[in-house]
Amino acid sequence: MAEKAKGTSKNPKPTMQNPEGKSRRILQGFLAVMLSLVIVAMVFCGVFYIILKNNVYGLGEIFRPAFQDNPILRLALPPLPQEVDPDAPENLTDTEIRKKYVEYRQKVADLTTELNEAYGVISQYESDQSVLEENKAVLEANEKLLISIQNEQGKLEQQKIEVAELIAGGNKEGFMEYFAQIEPETAEAIYKELVREDINHQIKTELAKPYAAMDPASAARVLSELWSKDQETAIGVFEGLNANAKALILEKMEASVAAEITKTLSDKMLIK
Repeated sequence: MAEKAKGTSKNPKPTMQNPEGKSRRILQGFLAVMLSLVIVAMVFCGVFYIILKNNVYGLGEIFRPAFQDNPILRLALPPLPQEVDPDAPENLTDTEIRKKYVEYRQKVADLTTELNEAYGVISQYESDQSVLEENKAVLEANEKLLISIQNEQGKLEQQKIEVAELIAGGNKEGFMEYFAQIEPETAEAIYKELVREDINHQIKTELAKPYAAMDPASAARVLSELWSKDQETAIGVFEGLNANAKALILEKMEASVAAEITKTLSDKMLIK
């Protein structure tokens, strides 16, 4: 009995739990869980930051379009990659450098050829410009010459009219004076020709005077005989007669002879 009582006295009696202590423990557990989550999140963010910043597996470039416009998130992005010059010597092998050297030499030769061609074109252009200026000067001179020629043509046309009037009026002196003014080198020859014609006319007039004094029938008979022997002299006599005397004499001649004389006189007048 004593042992039983002794064993019973060793077991503590149950006590009532404190509600405030229980709430404190729950809060502490919640805070511990939250702190753990925060620590895990920070670790995750830190690892993610390091991965992005170092562009591991290219994740930095993958997320760049999404994070670029966010001022906070873009801090985790790696710096933009610098452009690599494939032709820079440090990026080429010795073989590639020699190959590039040969290519550059060829390009320099081609550019030199093109430059020389360009110089040639420029030189040709300058030459063409010089020729153009010369042609322009020649053209201006020709235009002035053309205007001068046109003016001279106008004067010549007026002088032609004057010459026609002189010829129509039978003014030989005026005709000779005209040619002396226009063409002095030919005036002498023309003057001699006109003087010769004038002398011939005077001779023919003197030769025709006896026939003009005869009656038409007698003159027709004598001139018909002269025509049969010396046609040139007979024509000279007729040329010395005035128109009325010619008509009267021809009327008294045989029709065939009168026709021949008339035709010869007409031909000579047309030739003149």
